[in-house]
Amino acid sequence: MDKFYRIQPIYEERIWGGQKIREKFHYQTDLQNIAEAYHVIAIPGHLDNLVEGENIPLSQFYQQHRDLFDCDADALPVRLVTACADGKLSVHLHPTDAYGLAHDQMRGKIEGGFALTDSDAEVEFMIGHTAQSMEELKSKVENGEWDTLLRKVKGKATDFTHTPIGTLHAESGDGSVIMVAYSTNGDVTYRLYDYDRNDPKRPLNIQGVLDNIRIPDDEIRPYPVTPYQSKGCLIYDYYSKPKEYVGKRIKTTSNARYQQEEFMFILCLEGETAINGMKIKPGETLFVPAHSSELIFDQAADLCILSYLD
Repeated sequence: MDKFYRIQPIYEERIWGGQKIREKFHYQTDLQNIAEAYHVIAIPGHLDNLVEGENIPLSQFYQQHRDLFDCDADALPVRLVTACADGKLSVHLHPTDAYGLAHDQMRGKIEGGFALTDSDAEVEFMIGHTAQSMEELKSKVENGEWDTLLRKVKGKATDFTHTPIGTLHAESGDGSVIMVAYSTNGDVTYRLYDYDRNDPKRPLNIQGVLDNIRIPDDEIRPYPVTPYQSKGCLIYDYYSKPKEYVGKRIKTTSNARYQQEEFMFILCLEGETAINGMKIKPGETLFVPAHSSELIFDQAADLCILSYLD
């Protein structure tokens, strides 16, 4: 029988955090305003999940068990986070890996995500900007012309948004909706504007933004994903690109089945099920090694799957 591994989450408070993640997933922590729960991250000395039973950090587990991942990346290449904003996030972007490593000793990140909601309401996404040149961008930043600089795009609340390196973006919320974010395994953020909060723990890095920003950046849009049925699973293929990340969502029925050759991190969002006999409930994450046998789910559940292609 294949062996699966439990991954312990890491929680972080931020100025825009709230109570929703702790309440939904029944996490036991003294932290009050959890902004993010890191379900899969492996950055040594920074944020690094513990692998239960092995009692080692995920970054070390990856290096010691490369056969379980069967991919060519020098370090674990992907990460998975849930976040819930009770307020406004900064306007920010993520740099290239080369720039992040040179300036902050960490990689940037390519990311994408969706809201954990059944609402089909129209919402506004802040992604990209309106400047057509570096000169126009600098002028709008210097004059605080945020309303005309920041690009606002309409979409459905359930749409998926993929955010390439160098894309200016921001989110806001009322603390009621959890976002699920798949990404490459980095954690460098450069803030351009933070609504004049002047928080010393959240410094601006305007030069970092200018060095990495996409110009022009007026084409990215959220997009709907139509699910399909397979072996009792309703499958959403959100995004898949080699060397970046593979993000899926699977809603299972009793005795549903699913299989893929690549390794998987499975995060439970709703419902409780057993995967080949190993129980998982909301907020818990399992690592399923590459080339595992077919997965059989004994109950209905809503699951995220994070994976990777060489």
